[in-house]
Amino acid sequence: MQPLLSVPVHIQTCRALMVVSVLMGFLAIIVSVVGMKCTKVGDNNPVTKSRIAVSGGVLFLLAGLCTLISVSWYATQVSHQFFNPNTPVNAR
Repeated sequence: MQPLLSVPVHIQTCRALMVVSVLMGFLAIIVSVVGMKCTKVGDNNPVTKSRIAVSGGVLFLLAGLCTLISVSWYATQVSHQFFNPNTPVNAR
């Protein structure tokens, strides 16, 4: 097993993006629950409540975008290494 800091940069970056995505998704769940019409938190101003709900949706989209970037980048790196002529045949 490799130490954490000796793995390639694209794997470290993908890990970081996935951690950011999970944290952002968790925050989006909390913000979206607060912004729902069925909750009583911030019930005084419906405009503010709808803005909170929209910001939760934006956080969900950003979390999905981070995941999409991470998975796509990792898959691209795998396919580049697979089709690299310098890669030994038994390592593919």
